[in-house]
Amino acid sequence: MKESCTKLLAASTMVWGVAGALFPDRVLDTAGRFLLAGYENPEDLEPADWYVSATRLQSALTALAGAVVLALEYGRGCGSDDSEREA
Repeated sequence: MKESCTKLLAASTMVWGVAGALFPDRVLDTAGRFLLAGYENPEDLEPADWYVSATRLQSALTALAGAVVLALEYGRGCGSDDSEREA
């Protein structure tokens, strides 16, 4: 159960990371709607170019981390089949 949950979370982290890396403006727009809900005219705010680039980099690193965890989980799962059958 734990392994399948970890795989699911790693895969969803990878998907959200790829989406954020491909569409950082959309991610920032959605986050701004939630974070700036109490402010007047939050739609008038525009993120700086460096902030969009930083969001893209952070999302790419998040996708990479999800891919590494997913690969490690699948790698660990391949070797554990024999030990479970013997027990």
